[in-house]
Amino acid sequence: MRHHLTLGNEAISYVLRRSPRRRSIGLKIDPAGLTVSVPARLPQHEWERILTQKSTWILTRLNEMRAHATPPFIWQAGQMLPFFGRPIELAVEHGSARAHPVLAEGMLRVHMPDPHNTEALGTRVLQWYRREALAFFQNRVTVYARQLGVEVTRLSLSNARTRWGSCTSTGAIRLNWRLIKAPPPVIDYVVAHELAHRIELNHSPAFWQTVSQICPDYPELRAYLKTHSTHYHQF
Repeated sequence: MRHHLTLGNEAISYVLRRSPRRRSIGLKIDPAGLTVSVPARLPQHEWERILTQKSTWILTRLNEMRAHATPPFIWQAGQMLPFFGRPIELAVEHGSARAHPVLAEGMLRVHMPDPHNTEALGTRVLQWYRREALAFFQNRVTVYARQLGVEVTRLSLSNARTRWGSCTSTGAIRLNWRLIKAPPPVIDYVVAHELAHRIELNHSPAFWQTVSQICPDYPELRAYLKTHSTHYHQF
């Protein structure tokens, strides 16, 4: 439930969460804003008193979060999009929605009945990304699964905000479609990481030895992915 309160000279909104298990008030500030967790029967004036007492800290943290927030991505012609570690330019042309986007000479051409419909444009481009991702991932998973001698029962795409991949004990692998924005060696590292879990269900030295069979330079590739994670999650 969203509430509103004036702290200092600023009107803020926050999400309130009540829990019968809580015995104290908890405050969390993240890119989504302020979340206040309180005991189930705590009266409103009590948590608002705490918020007022901590107003300086709350406002400071909110301002810091806003300063580092990633600006919203605007879908429009001329935008530069990451693909396989390189920028490609988005070109929007009037045409049938049945025409698939085409990438050629560093430019992704998308035909739209209404070129100014940014929401529909974003949907079309993301669909293209996911198609490209699944096709490329299927190829890399097939090649490296054969190299390691492991079986993959299913491959699918994920839209996770914090994980690049996952592997179940039954051999089902999920890879974040945003990986297609990274250079192929980085994608290979994540594929190798998940396939290695078909042999070692942990992150032991033996696990990393398995990863190194495919990606000897995995520490550098892992560091690259961490450095560029925010950029790749812009959309």
